[in-house]
Amino acid sequence: MTKQLRNQLIAVTMLILGLVALYQPYYLVLKGAALILLIISAILFSTCFSNKRVIAVFAALGLIVGFAFLYLAVPSLLKSSAFYLLFASAIALGLTNPWKRAMAIVSAIVLSIGVVSLYQPFIPVLKSTALYLIMPGIIVLAIVSQRKVLIERISIGAITCGLIFLCQPFWSLFYQTGFHILLGGLTGFIVVIHR
Repeated sequence: MTKQLRNQLIAVTMLILGLVALYQPYYLVLKGAALILLIISAILFSTCFSNKRVIAVFAALGLIVGFAFLYLAVPSLLKSSAFYLLFASAIALGLTNPWKRAMAIVSAIVLSIGVVSLYQPFIPVLKSTALYLIMPGIIVLAIVSQRKVLIERISIGAITCGLIFLCQPFWSLFYQTGFHILLGGLTGFIVVIHR
């Protein structure tokens, strides 16, 4: 068995185990393991398989399903899996996408919508799901953007703003959104420095 075939089998096994752990209704610990399994499978799928366009299509479908689970009326088991699907699909799409410039623009738009959703007072569902937009947006942007230094500086700025928002005692809105900004900046920084 070659190394590539072994990695492909591991990727498929991790995907199946991750989905089973994600959609079982009994053990919460397995749901935590599901995120790790899905992330490992996304990375292995994007590096081991030669047909990158097929992986990109499946990752895009994963993003669509994740957003559908997030914003449509679905059972709570499916709604709770939206973050996992969005996170893993964003990694796979960022690593396999042949249209880097277009994906950088789309991910920047999704990231901007997520940040604006944090501070808009009109639609509560957007405010509560802003992190679900910020995380895939920053992951894909950090992977596909050709401006590595700019993304690194934006991520450091978001980390700084998140820390300031969490430590200031004056505005409760900044305090409530500080963790989202901090986590988005930290994720972008980790991804961009390991690229």
